Amino acid sequence: MVLCTLVACGSNASSSQSQGGKGAPGDESSSEPRFAVFSPAIGVMLRDLGFEDQIVGRHSFDTALSESIPVVGSHIEIDDEMLIEVEPTILIFQRGSVEIPERITALAKERGWAIWTYQLESLDDIATTLDDLYLKLVGFPADANNDGDPTTFEVDPTKRFEIELPSARLARAWSPMGPAAQVAGRTLLLAGTDPAGALGPGSFHAQLVERLGIANALTSGGMWQELDLEDLIELAPDSILIFDPRDDEAMIGEPEPITWAQVEAALGPIASLPIPAIEQRRVGVIDHPQALLPSSTLAQVADQIRKTLADWRERAGEP
Repeated sequence: MVLCTLVACGSNASSSQSQGGKGAPGDESSSEPRFAVFSPAIGVMLRDLGFEDQIVGRHSFDTALSESIPVVGSHIEIDDEMLIEVEPTILIFQRGSVEIPERITALAKERGWAIWTYQLESLDDIATTLDDLYLKLVGFPADANNDGDPTTFEVDPTKRFEIELPSARLARAWSPMGPAAQVAGRTLLLAGTDPAGALGPGSFHAQLVERLGIANALTSGGMWQELDLEDLIELAPDSILIFDPRDDEAMIGEPEPITWAQVEAALGPIASLPIPAIEQRRVGVIDHPQALLPSSTLAQVADQIRKTLADWRERAGEP
């Protein structure tokens, strides 16, 4: 059964589509969609849903998709010539502070391309985006046609409760750990160590650990905060999680346990501070290749956090 709190019609993460355009969802006469994806996070979602072969253009910063897929630029600087050359049918953007350039909107209208946009600022945004892509590209169960007329397809929304949408996997991975989370105490989340770049309240990483039942050492301030060594001493976190993605190739095979020497190297100058996290050696390196992306892979990131806390409990002799 789908956890319906993660799936809401008309949510902030729902997409918008331009008028017309071949490859538009629901147009059964159209060929398979061809995606130009201007978001590394959404590129990963499409890959995880099984649609990587239909991605014809990827973001400049993408490291997860096949290198054979042409780069069509970033959300800031789009390569118009390459975009035309790869002949997409759907452009996908991550909604943010940068608007889609008017020339790209005009080009899409001229060439009949659809435009989908998604917001990925929260865990719920991630879940609803993943489900929306699934429902657009895979669809409802065959018997969801409410009136029996194949030409109208009046969707029975209750049919979505009879299938497990992708967000169900995320919901399980993000579910509270209960007493098992107590070993972490007040946890500092870092995405950089020299200087310390901390993930504060409102960030999707902070939301993730809070859903797991882990207390964020930072309770005020922005989603991104730079802290100096004196700040860290005053904060005195009980544990630290460092989000330090490694290359996809490094994930092949059974990973070797990270040694304390490797942790110290990752910490840099923080490793010598007189704070509980260092003294108790409760520092974890979350090195999933997409550890910093607001994408479907946050399920695996949550799994790695759970494993890290389990290791701390085992070392402390706690159940």
